[in-house]
Amino acid sequence: MTELVKIIEELESELLDKKGFFSKKIDVDRCVELTQSLKESMPASISEAHKVLGTRNKILSNADMVAMDTIKEAEERASHIVDKSEIVQAAQIESRKIIDMAYMQCDMLVDRTKTHLDNMFKDIEQFLLSTLAMIRNNREELRGAMIMTKSN
Repeated sequence: MTELVKIIEELESELLDKKGFFSKKIDVDRCVELTQSLKESMPASISEAHKVLGTRNKILSNADMVAMDTIKEAEERASHIVDKSEIVQAAQIESRKIIDMAYMQCDMLVDRTKTHLDNMFKDIEQFLLSTLAMIRNNREELRGAMIMTKSN
């Protein structure tokens, strides 16, 4: 690495120290030569680092795509679960309505049956009362006839 620093310092010296009105001109050939030396002296790890950077960008891009796909899939699953939940909730509400309607109909049927039975019992009571009155009349007539027969 120290060789790289020496080449860079020599290149700086060539470029910066040769300026001015009375100083000599920059030796372009020397600068090109120093640049070439710089390229040759670069350690392999720098070019490998450059390759790693390229690979890193590809990996990050791929990771972004995988993450986006995962998020999209999760959102779709969540939406599906919400839809199912809403369907289940709507079905529960509808079933509650149906059950409540069945209870109302059952209560109405029980009330009509009680009213019908009450009317039947009332009719039977009227029939039995009139039959009882007829039996009392018949008994009284029979007693009256028996008393008359004993007196004669």
